[in-house]
Amino acid sequence: MTSSPKGGQRRPVPASGARDASTGTRRARAVDRSSRRKLDSNNGDGTGGAGRSRYRHLLAMLVMVACLGGILARLLLVQGVNAAKYQADARSEYVHEISFLGERGAILDRNGDELAMSVPMTTVYADPYLVTNPLDEAEALAPVLGTTASALQGELSEASEFVYLARTVPDATAAKVEKLINGGHMAGIYTMQEPKRFDPAGQLGAPLVGVVGTDGQGLSGLEYKYNSLLAGKPGRLIEDMDPAGGQIPGGLQQYQAPVRGDDLVVSIDEPLQYDTEEALARAIVAAQAQSGMALIMDSRTGELLAVAQLTMPTPSEPVTMEEPPALPVWFVPPDLNTSGQAGSEKHVASLQPVEAPTASAFTDVYEPGSVEKLVTISAALNTGAIAPTEYFSVPNTYELDGSIFSDAWAHPTLEWTASDILAHSSDIGSIEIAQHLGMNRLLPYINSFGIGEKTDIDLPGESAGLVPGPAQWSGTTIATVPIGQGLAVTAVQMLAAYNTIAEGGTYIPPKLVDGYIDAEGNEHLFPSAPTHRVVSPLVAREMTSMLEGVVRVGTGAAASLEPYTVAGKTGTALVPSPQGGYIANDFVSSFAGFVPAEDPAITAMVVVEGTHQYGAEASAPVFAMIARDALQELGVPPHKAEPPMPGVPQATVYGGEGEAAGPALPGLSGAPNVLVSSGPGSPTTTSTTTVPVTSTTVVSASTTAPAATTITTAPAAETTTTISPGASVTTTSAPSALSTTTGAASVTTTTAPSATTSAPAARTTTPSATTTVLGVTTTAPAATTTAPPAAVTTAPAVASSTTAAAAATTTTPATTVPPASSVP
Repeated sequence: MTSSPKGGQRRPVPASGARDASTGTRRARAVDRSSRRKLDSNNGDGTGGAGRSRYRHLLAMLVMVACLGGILARLLLVQGVNAAKYQADARSEYVHEISFLGERGAILDRNGDELAMSVPMTTVYADPYLVTNPLDEAEALAPVLGTTASALQGELSEASEFVYLARTVPDATAAKVEKLINGGHMAGIYTMQEPKRFDPAGQLGAPLVGVVGTDGQGLSGLEYKYNSLLAGKPGRLIEDMDPAGGQIPGGLQQYQAPVRGDDLVVSIDEPLQYDTEEALARAIVAAQAQSGMALIMDSRTGELLAVAQLTMPTPSEPVTMEEPPALPVWFVPPDLNTSGQAGSEKHVASLQPVEAPTASAFTDVYEPGSVEKLVTISAALNTGAIAPTEYFSVPNTYELDGSIFSDAWAHPTLEWTASDILAHSSDIGSIEIAQHLGMNRLLPYINSFGIGEKTDIDLPGESAGLVPGPAQWSGTTIATVPIGQGLAVTAVQMLAAYNTIAEGGTYIPPKLVDGYIDAEGNEHLFPSAPTHRVVSPLVAREMTSMLEGVVRVGTGAAASLEPYTVAGKTGTALVPSPQGGYIANDFVSSFAGFVPAEDPAITAMVVVEGTHQYGAEASAPVFAMIARDALQELGVPPHKAEPPMPGVPQATVYGGEGEAAGPALPGLSGAPNVLVSSGPGSPTTTSTTTVPVTSTTVVSASTTAPAATTITTAPAAETTTTISPGASVTTTSAPSALSTTTGAASVTTTTAPSATTSAPAARTTTPSATTTVLGVTTTAPAATTTAPPAAVTTAPAVASSTTAAAAATTTTPATTVPPASSVP
C-alpha cells in the first residue's frame, strides 16, 4: 500500500509507459526553450540568418572591388605612367633608329677662305643582333679596316643593335667595304655618311682654330668656344625591320634630315697668317729658341689679322698635333752641317717648328721685359710726373732697397731725356722715371692698358696675366715692375697696349671673330667691345716720336722698314727659375710696334721664347718681315715723313749697347730700303742697304711673255726702291692669294717652294732692273757676287718678279749660313 506525501505515505508510482511519455514531453519543451533563447540572443526580432548572409556578401564585394582596383591601377601604370617605356621596349623589337651628325659649319677667314670645314666621309657600323657569323665577318673586315680580327669579333658580338666599326674612313677603304657588303657575306654590316672636320690649309693657325672630336664636338680653340653656333642639328632614320634585317613592307619609315651649322667668320687673313708663321719659324730656328708667337692687328679696328704660335718638338713630345706642320721644311739651323749625313733630310725635318698645342698668345704668360717701358713712360708723361725735355742722370749702377740694378751694358753716367732712355732701353733711367711717378699712380695705368684682365675675345684658357697688388709690393717693386719684371702678361695684352699709343691714346679691344653666316646665307655681325681713353692724344704723339727713335738710332734698328716709319720697342726678359731668381742666358726676346708711325695701319708683336739672343737680334727683324707682308697684303702706301715733334727731344746715337742693339741674326733680314719719289720729274732721295748673307737662296724662273724680266737680289747687293703712283700688282702667296690688276704695267710675285741644293763656287752678275710692287718701284743696280764652295743647304721660300722689260733669267748661287753669335 502506498503512503501519501503527507503522513509519511509514498506517492503512487506511475506506470512505465506513462513515465516515458512524460520524459519526452519535458525534453521537447527544453529544446524549444533553448532554441528560443539562441534566437533571442542573436537577433531580438528573429532575423539573425539574414544578417549573416548580407555580411558575407559585403565581404565578397569588397574583395572583388580591391582586385578590380589593383587591376585598374596596374593598367594605369602600364598604359599611362610607364607607357613610353613599354612602347619603346615593343618598338625595339622591330623599329630601328639610326642617328647621324649634322654638317658642322665652316670657319672662314676675313676673305671667305676656309680655315676649317666638314666633308662627308664613310662610316662603317654594325647591328650585332643581325650578324650571323661574327668570326668570319671579322676576319674579312679586319685587313680592310686596319684592325685585328679579335677586336672586330668582340664588337660584332656585343649585346647591342648599333656598334661603330670604323668612322670616316678613306674613300678607298669605303669602296672595299661596300664590295664585301654587296658580295652578300656581311650580314648586319652597313655604311653611312658622316661629316669629318678638315683643315684645307693643314695646321695653319691650328692652336687658334682648335680641334673637333669624333663625336663632332669642339674640344679647343674657336671650335670649342663657338661649338653651339658651329654644330648642326643631328638627323635620324627610323624604319620597321623584320628579324632578318629586311624592311617590313608598309611599315614605318621616317627620315629627318640633319641641319647644317652656321659659318663662323674670323678676322684672320689666311695668306698673311701663312707669311707670319713662316717668318716666326725662321726666327725660332735662327735664335735656337724653344717657341715663339707673332701677332698682327689692324690698328684702327683691333682685328687680329694673324696669330702665329709655334714651338719646337721635344724628345718627350716629338709632335704636338696629329698632322705634319703647316710649313715646309725650308730652313737649316745656322750651326747645323748636314753634308754627307745619312738621313740628313729627316734630321732637318725634326728641327723644324710645329704648331703649339694651345693658343699660347692668349693662355701663356711671361715677364715682358723692356717693352713694358711704354706703359711706364706713358703714365709718367700723362700724369705730369716728368716732361719730355727733362734730363735724368743715369749712372752705371743703381742701388734700391739693398738691391743693385744695372743696364745690359756698362756705361759712364749719362745725361739723358726720356727719348734716349727709351731708345737705348736703359733700365736705370726707367727706374728713375718710375720713382717720379710712384706705384700708386702706375698701377691704374697698367690696368687701363689692358694688362691684368682678359681680353673680350675670352678664348678658352685665356689668362688675365699677373699684376702684383699693393699687398704684394716690396721695396724693389717700384724698380722691377716699370722695367717689365715681377709681373706677367700675354702677348695679345702687350699688343693691345702698343696699339693704344698707335690709336692716339685710346684702347681698342682686340677682336678675333667678326660674326657668322646662318644657313640661309644671312650675315650676323658681332658688336665691337667699347673703347676707353688711356692717355691724351698729345702724350700718344710724344710716345710715338720716342718709339720712332728706338728704331732710328736705338735698339730696334733691325725693325727698320724704309720708306715706312716704324715706331716700336725691343724687350729682353729673363726667365724666372722654379727655384727662385732667374735662369742665366735664358731670354724671352720681343719687339712690339706699329707702322706707318704717321698714320698707323698695323700693330704687331713678335715674341721668341727660350733663346739666348736679345730682342734686337731675334725679334726686331721678324717684325720688319711680317710688317712688310702685312702692308703689302693690305695695300698700305708709305706716308710722307713728318718733321720731329716740337717739344720732344730726338734720341741721339750712343752705340755702346753691344748685342742689346745688335744686328739681325744670320738667317733673319728685314725689307730693303727704298728710294722715295713723289712722282715723275720730282726730286728723289736715295738710301741703300747691304742685304746680309743668310741661308741658301736659289731662284730660277723664266717667262714666255714678250719683253719680260726675272729679277733676283744677290747677297751683298745694293737695293734701292722708288715710290711712284700708277703701278699695279698681282700677288700670290701660299696657301691662297689675292690679286688686283689695274692700269699700266702689271707685276706678279710668287713664293717659291723650299729646295735643298748643292752648288759649286760660282760668279754671278745680277743685271740692273726694276720692279713695281704695291706702287713701289724697285731698282736693283748691277752687282757681282762670288759664292763659297758647294754646300748642301735648304733654301727658304723666295720670290720672283716679272715686269714689262727684256726677257731674262737670273740664278743666285748657293751660300752657307754662318754660325749664330752668342750673348756674352
